[in-house]
Amino acid sequence: MNDSEAGVEGFLTGLRQCGIDPDVRQGVVVFPIDAVDGAYAGRLVETGVSTDELGAWPAIPPHWVHLPAEVQFARSNTQASDISGWTKHSRGMTGWGDAENPSQAYLAHVRGIVGEAA
Repeated sequence: MNDSEAGVEGFLTGLRQCGIDPDVRQGVVVFPIDAVDGAYAGRLVETGVSTDELGAWPAIPPHWVHLPAEVQFARSNTQASDISGWTKHSRGMTGWGDAENPSQAYLAHVRGIVGEAA
């Protein structure tokens, strides 16, 4: 599997290729992930990425991760999400560019972030 498209459409296509059904709400691509660690382990958690951050996908991964406000962290640089009741968290991704499948790598990144939630 390889992301062949760029930008928002490429991000959506990549998620679908990974078996994820994304939705676009208020300028945010929203998609569920299966949490594998931490307080949310075993649960589906909705996450999101602003469409504004996907212009350079897959060359550059999105930085901000949107999550429902109840998903909190001991420490996080945050801003209000475009989705009411959500917060976006600053989470850079290191080692980007060497993933064979950028969508799978990004989903793993987001699962790791959710695994850190309190």
